[in-house]
Amino acid sequence: MSKILDYLIILGVAAGIYLAANIGANDIGNSMGTAVGSGVVKMRQALIVGAVFMFIGAVFLSGNVIKTISGGIVASSFITPIGAVIATLSAGIWVSISIFRKTPVSGSHAMVGAIFGYGIVYAGTAHIQWNSLLNIALSWISSPLLGLTVGFVFYYLLRVSLLEKTTSMAVRGRLEKIFSYLQIVSSCFAAMGVGAIDIAAATGIMIAVAGSAASSDIRVLGAIGIVSGILVAGNRITGTVGKRITNLVPTRGVSAQIAAASVILLFTFLGMPISPTQTLVGSVIGVGLARKTRDIGGDVVKQIVSSWALTFPICAVISGTLFFVISSFL
Repeated sequence: MSKILDYLIILGVAAGIYLAANIGANDIGNSMGTAVGSGVVKMRQALIVGAVFMFIGAVFLSGNVIKTISGGIVASSFITPIGAVIATLSAGIWVSISIFRKTPVSGSHAMVGAIFGYGIVYAGTAHIQWNSLLNIALSWISSPLLGLTVGFVFYYLLRVSLLEKTTSMAVRGRLEKIFSYLQIVSSCFAAMGVGAIDIAAATGIMIAVAGSAASSDIRVLGAIGIVSGILVAGNRITGTVGKRITNLVPTRGVSAQIAAASVILLFTFLGMPISPTQTLVGSVIGVGLARKTRDIGGDVVKQIVSSWALTFPICAVISGTLFFVISSFL
């Protein structure tokens, strides 16, 4: 029996690395998308720099979010090795489909939905952590709205206090050059928060099964998975966030990135598995509104929002169904 448990844990960690790779590819745009969209860095440079800082965040800043994923949805005593494997694979399948469609989704939404679906089937509603789940849901609603608000206010103040008073094109060009360097810094800042949330979504449930003694090793393996996913497929989503929602230049990119990074790190500290994708898209839209533009890609935003709305229930259904079918044969 112990050998079977060991094999399940190994399979679960492998599934977590697979999910981490998919989430990394999906979420690199949250830290580097605006830098690419505003032309500050090239795609390959953005992927490499983002991978480094997401690795740092994943290994060193993820503790509070891991606690929420591992015991804040279903009571930890009801998380079994087979359930952890199924939940991880279910979330990974949906994120893979979304990457193929070039549509940003939330790995956090996917994992929370998958754990919820498994928990309902295995443990029943009495053992779902409803208060914690409500807090998670509220964080999902508030984080993009907060990102939009901060992005709007930051760029509006920048526009009225500096940009509109700068009439010389030469001076304006130098300002954009200065902000291009600031954008690289803010993108790295954001990447650490994104990495912390992503590693929790990918490996938090397996850490609950394997135990705290294996936590550091699993985090490092998951972080390697995130880096691999970024380098292999990160370009598919980065372009969507950086270029297809609204036109960006360094001053706008910095505004969106600072707004998103601040919100992401705030919720990371609070242990909430929010969607970095939602938060950054909200920030980018806020900047677009602050510059009084009408070039926000409405079709792209609708596609992203519809994908977000589907993520939780689809992953819950996949996970719950898989667990029901597989457990029937065990």
